[in-house]
Amino acid sequence: MGRRIEDDLDARVETTLTAVAEQALRRGTRAGLEALLKATLRLTGATGAALHEGHACVMKVGRVPAHRDGDTDKAARSPVLQVWPAPLTTSQRHVVARFGAFAPALLKAHAREVAQRERQSRLLEAKLRLERTVLALEKRRSRAAHDLRTPLMVIRGYVDMMLKGTAGPLNAQMQRYLERLAKSGTDQKELIDRRLSPLVPGLDDLRPVLERAFAPTPGRRRAAPTLTLPEAPAVAVRGSRADWELLARTVARSTANAVAVDVHLGPSLDATQWLLRVQACPGAALPPRTEAVLRHLAGRLGGTLGVHREPRLEITLLCPRDDAFAVPAHR
Repeated sequence: MGRRIEDDLDARVETTLTAVAEQALRRGTRAGLEALLKATLRLTGATGAALHEGHACVMKVGRVPAHRDGDTDKAARSPVLQVWPAPLTTSQRHVVARFGAFAPALLKAHAREVAQRERQSRLLEAKLRLERTVLALEKRRSRAAHDLRTPLMVIRGYVDMMLKGTAGPLNAQMQRYLERLAKSGTDQKELIDRRLSPLVPGLDDLRPVLERAFAPTPGRRRAAPTLTLPEAPAVAVRGSRADWELLARTVARSTANAVAVDVHLGPSLDATQWLLRVQACPGAALPPRTEAVLRHLAGRLGGTLGVHREPRLEITLLCPRDDAFAVPAHR
């Protein structure tokens, strides 16, 4: 009979611990700690229970003394789980010991949960600060763009009027000065647009896009395209990945029937641009419609496209670098 009672108690303890663990998993460790203390009162008949971590009381239920018994050293060495009044029977001590062995794991999980919550709170505060900073910078950028464009538009307007003869005839020297002033105004407008336009994230590395587009086709008898790519950490360019992939696939399809295709990517004479050159031996064709698509894509990407059909098809693209937003690529 005694053995049966012990087995029944062990089964109830294990079932209760499983329920406590599920509660902690579903509703959080604090709910699990509370369920553990309430189960302790139910199975031991005690009037109060508390969970301690060092000198601090993490949680308590029922009637618990205001201060822990004993001096500081004794309090630091006391069990994690304490009940009042102290357990008298063997079964009560067994329940307290079993629950006390499970409590440290639950307390550690609770500490991790609290730390994670605090970290999440700090990250949220940092995110809000960054959003406010970005919003302030965007307002400053917009005001600066407006303040710079307004007087420039006035200057360009008067220059155009003078070039059209609105203010009277011009001699050759005045005409030359005004044309130079008009060109400087156009350059200044392009500079303002480029530096103060809203930032659009570019492509961090163009090389994987070219490698996929010009990859050898299974079953193709002709030689695979030859790719010459720079060894720089990254080839960052402006424009979206989708536009670059569409341009690369269009060029690859246009040169698919060529006997030999040579793809070269490297720095141009202008340090702010990359040069992409695709040369195809006889067999390649570039219909006018395809050329129009390529020119449209090059314009969207901020580049300039050149096409030569003699003595062989050669497609060149000068595209702006985007080193300010480049992410080092790991190849």
